[in-house]
Amino acid sequence: MTSNSGIFVGPNTQTHWESQEKQNAALGTVVGDGNIISNNVNVIHDNDEVDMPITKVTCPSKKENGADHSTG
Repeated sequence: MTSNSGIFVGPNTQTHWESQEKQNAALGTVVGDGNIISNNVNVIHDNDEVDMPITKVTCPSKKENGADHSTG
Protein backbone atom coordinates (compact mmCIF):
# COMPACT_ATOMS: atom_id res chain seq x y z
CA MET A 1 0.00 0.00 0.00
CA THR A 2 2.89 2.41 0.59
CA SER A 3 4.31 2.09 -2.92
CA ASN A 4 1.19 1.45 -4.98
CA SER A 5 -1.93 3.17 -3.76
CA GLY A 6 -4.45 5.74 -4.86
CA ILE A 7 -7.85 7.18 -4.08
CA PHE A 8 -10.19 7.23 -7.04
CA VAL A 9 -13.73 8.55 -6.71
CA GLY A 10 -16.48 8.13 -9.28
CA PRO A 11 -16.29 6.54 -12.72
CA ASN A 12 -12.66 6.69 -13.79
CA THR A 13 -9.90 4.82 -15.57
CA GLN A 14 -6.26 4.79 -14.53
CA THR A 15 -4.18 4.56 -17.69
CA HIS A 16 -0.54 3.52 -17.63
CA TRP A 17 -0.81 2.44 -13.98
CA GLU A 18 2.37 0.58 -13.00
CA SER A 19 4.28 -0.35 -9.88
CA GLN A 20 7.43 -2.36 -9.30
CA GLU A 21 9.16 -3.01 -6.01
CA LYS A 22 11.98 -5.10 -4.59
CA GLN A 23 12.85 -5.54 -0.93
CA ASN A 24 15.85 -7.09 0.80
CA ALA A 25 15.68 -8.10 4.45
CA ALA A 26 18.88 -9.00 6.31
CA LEU A 27 17.39 -9.92 9.70
CA GLY A 28 14.57 -12.17 8.57
CA THR A 29 11.65 -12.97 10.85
CA VAL A 30 11.73 -13.25 14.63
CA VAL A 31 8.83 -15.25 16.08
CA GLY A 32 7.88 -15.66 19.74
CA ASP A 33 7.49 -13.68 22.94
CA GLY A 34 10.25 -11.86 24.82
CA ASN A 35 12.91 -12.21 22.12
CA ILE A 36 16.04 -10.11 22.52
CA ILE A 37 18.24 -9.42 19.51
CA SER A 38 21.51 -7.73 20.39
CA ASN A 39 25.01 -7.28 18.97
CA ASN A 40 24.02 -8.66 15.60
CA VAL A 41 25.52 -7.77 12.23
CA ASN A 42 23.20 -7.95 9.22
CA VAL A 43 24.75 -8.21 5.77
CA ILE A 44 23.02 -8.26 2.41
CA HIS A 45 25.11 -9.47 -0.50
CA ASP A 46 23.09 -8.59 -3.59
CA ASN A 47 25.48 -8.63 -6.55
CA ASP A 48 22.94 -8.47 -9.38
CA GLU A 49 24.03 -6.24 -12.23
CA VAL A 50 20.38 -5.73 -13.14
CA ASP A 51 18.60 -5.81 -9.82
CA MET A 52 14.99 -6.14 -10.97
CA PRO A 53 14.56 -6.45 -14.75
CA ILE A 54 11.19 -5.17 -15.94
CA THR A 55 9.88 -6.31 -19.30
CA LYS A 56 7.09 -4.19 -20.70
CA VAL A 57 4.57 -5.96 -22.92
CA THR A 58 2.64 -3.67 -25.21
CA CYS A 59 -0.73 -4.53 -26.66
CA PRO A 60 -1.62 -3.49 -30.20
CA SER A 61 -3.78 -0.40 -30.42
CA LYS A 62 -7.39 -0.61 -31.52
CA LYS A 63 -6.53 0.79 -34.95
CA GLU A 64 -3.77 -1.79 -35.53
CA ASN A 65 -6.00 -4.80 -34.91
CA GLY A 66 -8.99 -3.44 -36.81
CA ALA A 67 -11.20 -2.83 -33.77
CA ASP A 68 -11.54 0.95 -34.20
CA HIS A 69 -15.30 1.49 -34.59
CA SER A 70 -15.38 5.17 -33.74
CA THR A 71 -17.59 7.52 -35.72
CA GLY A 72 -16.74 10.99 -36.85
